[in-house]
Amino acid sequence: MNVGFIGAGHIAGAMARGWHASRDAETPSLLFYDIAPRRAAELAETCSGVAFTAVDQLVRASDLVFVAVRPQDVGAALAAVGPHLEGRGVVSLAAGVNLEQLCAALPADAAVARLMPNVAAELGLGVFLLVLGTLGVQAAPLRRSLETIGTTVELDECVFDVATAVSGCMPGFMAFIIEALAGAARQGGLDEQTARRLAVAAAHGAAATVAEAGDPAAVMTATATPGGMTSAGLAALRASGLTSAIEGAVGAAAARAKELA
Repeated sequence: MNVGFIGAGHIAGAMARGWHASRDAETPSLLFYDIAPRRAAELAETCSGVAFTAVDQLVRASDLVFVAVRPQDVGAALAAVGPHLEGRGVVSLAAGVNLEQLCAALPADAAVARLMPNVAAELGLGVFLLVLGTLGVQAAPLRRSLETIGTTVELDECVFDVATAVSGCMPGFMAFIIEALAGAARQGGLDEQTARRLAVAAAHGAAATVAEAGDPAAVMTATATPGGMTSAGLAALRASGLTSAIEGAVGAAAARAKELA
């Protein structure tokens, strides 16, 4: 399968580098177009792909076209893509632009889906939120290719924004928490390099532990010995209102998605 990216920015690069590294049988061939031709050329070189200098050329060479531009630029991208689709599927990676808007900007028979990756795709650990829309028979090869670089979760569009706030924003949220932990370690006397190394490594292991268990509550119960250090720390987190703060962060991110388009 040939996947053509319109836009060679951060998310497109994460997915492309993840696919390039996976070398799985289901890994697609990668094609790139960007309004900055050098950016497309550089990503193509990095990922053994092909760069195009014209949208119509990329579309005709693709089986699926990924629209990986800013939400405010989606309309222009779809206008350029639409006349050349001839049955090819379009997958939008833009937050806030719903299926109704996508379909309205494309020919009536267009096969359209929404996808929200996160940057962990580059490591083969991505989470992909998928709204299949009208994609039809092209959904199966898309799913197979995505599973080579992460986990795909199919959703109804009505919960897409809040799901995006959890998975798509998670790398940023986790980085914030890890930086706060490193800061607390520095206040306790650790040097900056050791504090950051400790916080990053511990977060990595903790995430793997929770993923293996599949139940965050069970991990908290298992690690929080009554009267112990973890119990005291968790009590302080709850008292400080961390749960409400995280709920607020997810709510703010989801609300922002609706404003982006």
